[in-house]
Amino acid sequence: MAFTRIYMANPDQKTILTEQTSKDIIEICKKFQDNSGSSNSEVKTLLIEIARLWETEEKNKFGFR
Repeated sequence: MAFTRIYMANPDQKTILTEQTSKDIIEICKKFQDNSGSSNSEVKTLLIEIARLWETEEKNKFGFR
């Protein structure tokens, strides 16, 4: 799955997209937790690790922030 940056002229549209994305991520995490039997802390740790990988990927792609 590839993610791209989306720049929006309308801040309300960005807020709506962010809220929907958050709801989607929560739903994905709940399904993962139900299927795997993971605890809340394990899911949180997984999300933190994903965020770290994403940050590293961005740094590698663009050099620096």
